[in-house]
Amino acid sequence: MHVKSGNKEKSIKVLKKEGDIFTVSVGEKTYELDVVKVEEGVYSILNNGNSINMEMIASDQPGNYKVNTLYNSFNIDVLPAVAFSPNGKVKKEAHQLIKSPMPGKIVRVKVKVGDTVEAGTPLIVLSAMKMENEIKSEGKGTVTKVAVKEDDLVKDGQLMIDIKV
Repeated sequence: MHVKSGNKEKSIKVLKKEGDIFTVSVGEKTYELDVVKVEEGVYSILNNGNSINMEMIASDQPGNYKVNTLYNSFNIDVLPAVAFSPNGKVKKEAHQLIKSPMPGKIVRVKVKVGDTVEAGTPLIVLSAMKMENEIKSEGKGTVTKVAVKEDDLVKDGQLMIDIKV
């Protein structure tokens, strides 16, 4: 994803995930984080022995959040990384690749090839760990490929939908 706060912008990429341990790159730096979801929108993050509790409150605009920590409060805009090249410039033709965030079973496919979607448009309902998860579009675009159908079993990271942005 691509995150903007004020005049600062960074690309954030999850490089590896094992349980609660995430290896992420933020711009040019790499971090190993222990992330635990305390409740909806509240996370406890451990980085090199430092603990940070973070609350993310979604606004009425897709991708916009107010972030609260113990000492700071700020707003961020989360933009789909697929629209940006590694140097942060907007790509001329980009695709939003919707991949399964975890192994599971496709309960419902809510779009078809040719559909136009906006940020926040529901795309797929994925059943995993006895919960149904609605996977939504990160941005605006046109569905160019639906790689799954209802009742398919998917693996973590498997392509489900391709959206031209």
